[in-house]
Amino acid sequence: LFCNMSNWNLANRQNDNIGQEHYDAIRSDSNSENWAFFAYDYPTKTQVTLTGSGSGDINEFFDHVKGQNGGYGFCRVETGDEESRRAKFFLAAWVPESGPNKLPIMVKGNMSVHKASFKEIFRDFNSEFTFSTEADLDAEAVVNTIVKAGGANYMGQQG
Repeated sequence: LFCNMSNWNLANRQNDNIGQEHYDAIRSDSNSENWAFFAYDYPTKTQVTLTGSGSGDINEFFDHVKGQNGGYGFCRVETGDEESRRAKFFLAAWVPESGPNKLPIMVKGNMSVHKASFKEIFRDFNSEFTFSTEADLDAEAVVNTIVKAGGANYMGQQG
């Protein structure tokens, strides 16, 4: 796991390059990075910090998200069958409703506005999800939704 503690301000777009660097890496077929997660610094209400990125699968991504403050993530998954594998991408908003990382109401109010800023960098994706409990972080259900959103499923493709 790679961790860079630079802050990205989603209100004034300061340090957009932090997000752009990870977006480009995850979208690239020649890079092993498959996911990145940016969690809010709750006191600032506007800044997110890269808390982790990795080359593992969706389960590694969700395991990381579970311990974080609210924020946004981007993840690559492979779908298809033996004949044809395709990279699909999803954007995740993590809005924890309880526990030690519960999202403060003022941050929650900013999330819809900030998500638009996040999506200006992480712009090309197949699906978008909002998760509010650890039980929502269900890799199989998410991959099934992505496959269904992809249209034709001739060979019963798997995630």
